[in-house]
Amino acid sequence: MQCEICQEGPASVYVTDLTYEAEVPAGQLGKLHTRSICSNCAAELNLPHAQTPGQNKAVLFKLLQKTARRSKKAAGPACASCGMSLQEFRAQGRLGCAACYKIFRAHLDPLLLRMHQANQHTGRGPGVAPAELDLRERIAELQERMNLAIREEAYEDAGRLRDELEKLEAQATE
Repeated sequence: MQCEICQEGPASVYVTDLTYEAEVPAGQLGKLHTRSICSNCAAELNLPHAQTPGQNKAVLFKLLQKTARRSKKAAGPACASCGMSLQEFRAQGRLGCAACYKIFRAHLDPLLLRMHQANQHTGRGPGVAPAELDLRERIAELQERMNLAIREEAYEDAGRLRDELEKLEAQATE
């Protein structure tokens, strides 16, 4: 095949241009234009081409390294469990696993505050009445206070808390 520019030398450099037009819908490629050029014309046009064997591989490897570094920087954090990246989460709108909540917490908190005006669940639990939920929380709080009183050797307070706990636990079983 002859060079398209000088029409003299054999074509050894192939250039592919991708052009976009204003009416191309997003996500679709533009038009591809391929030119066949000899190495002398490629040098005059200052196009990257290999005069010596092996140079193409080195140039290509350097370009791939630069691209990989750029994509790693742009990707942001990724989940170690499922491999989901921040970009994937933003594109899909849902998380991949339970560990993602910890990894993406800094990005989730503002999102939840914007959507729900809170970042902590305040409603009732499934199948649990609000009064029963309050009772359970009160029992857990008293249990914790009683354990603290025992550790501090305040046995009178611990006994009083134990009696109050027994009353509340009796109410919970009714």
